[in-house]
Amino acid sequence: MFVAAVVSLGYQEEDLFSLMLAGGVTLFIGLAMFFLSGRPTERMEVSHRSAFAIVTFGWFAACIVGALPYFFYAQVPSIWFNGAIHDVEEGGLNVQKADCRLDKGIGREFCSFTNAVFESTSGFTTTGATILEAGLWQRPDSRAGGLPHGILFWRAVTHFLGGMGIIVFGVALLPLLGVGGMQLFKAEVPGPVKDKMAPRVAETARLLWKVYAGLTFVQFVLLLLTGQGPYLAICHAFATMATGGFSPLASSIETLQSPASEWIIAVFMLLAGANFSLHFNSIRRKRFVHLKDAEFRFYLIVFAVVAIGVALILFFDKREGVHGALRAGVFQSLSILTTTGFSSANFDLWSVGAKMLLLVTFFVGGCAGSTGGGIKCVRVFLMTRLAITELKQLVHPHGVIQTKLAKGVVPVSVVISVAGFIALYLGVFLLSVVVFALFGYDLITSTTVVGATLGNIGPGLGDVGPAANYNFFSAGLKWHQIFLMVIGRLEIYSVLIVLTPEFWRK
Repeated sequence: MFVAAVVSLGYQEEDLFSLMLAGGVTLFIGLAMFFLSGRPTERMEVSHRSAFAIVTFGWFAACIVGALPYFFYAQVPSIWFNGAIHDVEEGGLNVQKADCRLDKGIGREFCSFTNAVFESTSGFTTTGATILEAGLWQRPDSRAGGLPHGILFWRAVTHFLGGMGIIVFGVALLPLLGVGGMQLFKAEVPGPVKDKMAPRVAETARLLWKVYAGLTFVQFVLLLLTGQGPYLAICHAFATMATGGFSPLASSIETLQSPASEWIIAVFMLLAGANFSLHFNSIRRKRFVHLKDAEFRFYLIVFAVVAIGVALILFFDKREGVHGALRAGVFQSLSILTTTGFSSANFDLWSVGAKMLLLVTFFVGGCAGSTGGGIKCVRVFLMTRLAITELKQLVHPHGVIQTKLAKGVVPVSVVISVAGFIALYLGVFLLSVVVFALFGYDLITSTTVVGATLGNIGPGLGDVGPAANYNFFSAGLKWHQIFLMVIGRLEIYSVLIVLTPEFWRK
């Protein structure tokens, strides 16, 4: 928050006080918890049960505290700022900072604490869904009519922190859950992922941070070369590598009208959706090891099929030429598959066939060990292999046919845990769709709003398409979406296990 305040100070804008106040409150809370908890006299071991509680409550706490800059910006009068905010007009009136009593002005959506928490949660979980009806920039060269640089930079920073946070979470905690995530890689997949990156979790986290930060910096430099200014370049790099999708621009990447930027972002979305341990091992061994990994190959196949299918549909619908159709197909397929949620076009206006192909990727997601959300490719791939095994077993009922993955036999316990995870994921999905339908939303909107929040994608179809926002939902449904974003990001089990009575029994 203080870094975002420095950005605000550099641009001399009206959000400086809200960022400083939010940072101060957060620092006070953190220090109070630190000193009140006492210092242990000896080394403490964290149990599995404690680890789940720490992660679950830690993420919810981060989302709530992360809402303070937005809420304070709308609710607290600015000080240290005497200049006019804008000289453009909105509805015939000079644009001003939010006035919560009159429900107008820049950032008026954040007058509601629920909205502020929604935006914060969407950032930390790298979902990219927004409640902003106005406030995002209409042009890449001016914030005219939009929120200040500091607030939107904080919005991008929440992506950057949440993206790496989920990778460390995946490496450190998911193996304890036994839900077929990282432990499937470590136990079954030969090649680069089977090798330990480091003997300790802390060292592994540091190595992952270096890879993550390094790729972000490379993308930042490349985006600068396309003509984006430093501010937009860093915000888009943060959002890409975290597979988040928040952009300061109202029409996302489409506003740039830059094919070069789209191709660069597409490449880094592809990298962000892959297992980061593959990137580390490629750098360490100085050779490309990704194709040895079964999940990564499956990830490429899903991407290629959807991208080519969408491109062909756009081309034959005469919506785009060859290059335009290919670019749109590649970009939007990667954006939804990796759960980034950027848009280079309003795909809600595309034909049914193209939208159905994109809808399929809602339920796949990125690779395990990536910043992407969703079910994860490795689980979908394993269930595909299991279905093939079952077909073979029907043909040869007396044969001993085992489910294999990358030449290794997958233990029955892992297969059962993966099947259980997918069943629970789909159960939460279907139940939530029914909830939204009962509140009067059509099937397309109900289906994609749940898929977009539970899968951490962001934009959906219908009323939550890429040109729309989430502000029209009631406060109760927004809290339901907040819950979906967090449990989707933390692989469902981590949160739901804390809600069971058995968890709290000694």
